[in-house]
Amino acid sequence: MIGHAMLSRGLIPYAAVALLIAAGSSYAAVSTARPAEPLAPVATASGTLAPRAAPELSKTGRLAFWRENKLWVSSLDGSLRRSVTSTPDMRRVSLTRWALDGSAVAFVDAGLSLAVVTTDGARADVDVPIELRNAGYRIADMRWSPDAKRIAATLLRPGDGRSDAFLVDLTVERPAWKRLTTLEDLFVGDWVSADELLVSTALGAVGVLSTRSTNAMRLISGVQGVSPILGPDGRVHFLVGRLPSSRDPSLAWVTASRSSVWSAALDGTDARREATWELSDVRLDARLPDGRYLAHRGTSSSQGTVSEDLELLPTDAGVIERVRFAPDGRIAYGFTPERVVRIDLTKLTAKPPVAQTAAVSVFLETGGEADVWFPPKLLIAPGTEGSSAGGVPTGPAAFTLGGHVWRLEGGRSSLLRPAPILRQSQTAVPRWSPSGDHLAVLEQAGSLMSSTAFVLVLIPRSGDHVRVGLSQAAARSFAWSPDGKEIAVVVDRRGVSGIASDAQLEVRFFDTAGRASRPAVPGNEVAWTAKGILVLREVNGVTQVQRVDDAKTVLTRDRLAADPRIGGPVVSATMTGLEAARDGTLASVQLRVSDGATSRLWSVVFDAGGTARHFVRADALSQQQWSPLEPLLGYTLDIRAPAERAVVHSVESGQVVAVHDGAQFAGWSADGRWYYVSRVTGLFAHPVGGGSGVRVGPAAAPLTAAAAR
Repeated sequence: MIGHAMLSRGLIPYAAVALLIAAGSSYAAVSTARPAEPLAPVATASGTLAPRAAPELSKTGRLAFWRENKLWVSSLDGSLRRSVTSTPDMRRVSLTRWALDGSAVAFVDAGLSLAVVTTDGARADVDVPIELRNAGYRIADMRWSPDAKRIAATLLRPGDGRSDAFLVDLTVERPAWKRLTTLEDLFVGDWVSADELLVSTALGAVGVLSTRSTNAMRLISGVQGVSPILGPDGRVHFLVGRLPSSRDPSLAWVTASRSSVWSAALDGTDARREATWELSDVRLDARLPDGRYLAHRGTSSSQGTVSEDLELLPTDAGVIERVRFAPDGRIAYGFTPERVVRIDLTKLTAKPPVAQTAAVSVFLETGGEADVWFPPKLLIAPGTEGSSAGGVPTGPAAFTLGGHVWRLEGGRSSLLRPAPILRQSQTAVPRWSPSGDHLAVLEQAGSLMSSTAFVLVLIPRSGDHVRVGLSQAAARSFAWSPDGKEIAVVVDRRGVSGIASDAQLEVRFFDTAGRASRPAVPGNEVAWTAKGILVLREVNGVTQVQRVDDAKTVLTRDRLAADPRIGGPVVSATMTGLEAARDGTLASVQLRVSDGATSRLWSVVFDAGGTARHFVRADALSQQQWSPLEPLLGYTLDIRAPAERAVVHSVESGQVVAVHDGAQFAGWSADGRWYYVSRVTGLFAHPVGGGSGVRVGPAAAPLTAAAAR
């Protein structure tokens, strides 16, 4: 449906020339005879001339293909073939796709214009805006909406990989590009309704994007994933794995390593693992009726099936780059650069791949791009969002995934703040103020700064933000005052980078409006408690923890390194990771000691007088957080390893009080009565006193929580 957007309909050539099916041949070829003369104009009731309407194509299957610089459409059997538009250069054409209702074909011209052509030849061209062209953006992918009224596209800047979702509404008089996201690393996927589509980001966030407002994205999963597709079961399938530290910025996708397929309902519930295999450098394309997946490896254009490894589809008829399934689930059509092939899926099960050649036969010789249309069947598994039992924390939580900041509330994870630029540098976990009025976030300072230069941003619950300019070149250490009215941030005095080895660090203090609230003090890390402010700093070459109010030394690195509980000789030691309980009675640091050959890492808990209470071996410890209520520590051991587990540790008894295998410790509720455990299947809240966990949303670790209002 193109509406008023189409150009005036001229005379429409067509030819009712069927596909010539050669006897005994394994393929059908479209006739290359000269097209028939244009339809004769007829007199209308008003006396004006208009072209005669073209016969309707088959309602069960249609073809669109390019040959001799012309776009042809026909029924799947080749009948009612006609040319509907042309191009001066076939090399300019890409992404030829049928509308989901079969009423029109869209393609991309030279990467800079979206062309939409109806089956009777009316055409509209929607050019990429000049400002985006000048910035280097190109159309890298596009998807028709189910009602065929809109097209979503990924506009990508190949020079640096920045990409976002854009929308073209074909029902308006002058269709134009509307920007849907400002994440600068987002790729569009399948539509799941008339208003929503699957999307993913370059750094591993998989979710659903609404077209109703800007950046209206919610997560399906809180773990790092790529390649979301809508499976034939109506579930969202995606790869969970590790993402590469660098990628080709000209590509509108990301591959994953050590990855396997998971699926979930559209709201993220009922997540489950779909495959036992783990593959590297792959991306998903579709799911076969027998449960296998179609995928690509790396930058290869050749598609393959996945059983235990990727097996390329037979290439005798050409490299198959894309597949379209017929409704019966037994036949599919594959597209190579030169032809359309017919694939018998029932014969595509033999191993090795050379035995699969009988499954593929040439269906149609083309001159380039092609597509096949069948009536769509949009099946969606909505899930059980919002059905969790009562009595769990209801306040908002926040976390980072893929560099962006997300808000979790009521079981839904929605985008709170996009990263200012695409980044790989890890930032600290966001922190709600104790009052729950503001969220503190560290983000990259700007495109003209080093990738390790951060700045503090304060976000009130209203969603506005304050960028604290004097926090430029912040380190990863910051802490709220107990009343939530001030925040302390460690900053590089040079304004270069707070995490550089030569940084000159000090602690600066600000109110919630971003104004300096008290004089800066020397310090590499900071913790703020009800009993005062603690800083970790160097004094005469010795790392120590000091109280700011009286400059008294509480603890030194050398004292800890000499403690017999460390065990073994110590040649060198470093002390970092200052954190403290909110009431100020206990604090912790991480101590790394070396005997000259090997090193050991300890998490050390000490009291307000500087007495070391507990030493916990921390070689594989991460994501440590203090409870806001009791002397409890939560942390993750052996993260992203087979032995990964979430642990809750009682500081008073020195005993582990809870262990959750195959999970990460995610954080505490604002009142300290619950702790969160993150799994691929979701985020679970567990009562501190013991009891079963309750799923409260997509997986997210680590996070910070505020009380409900």
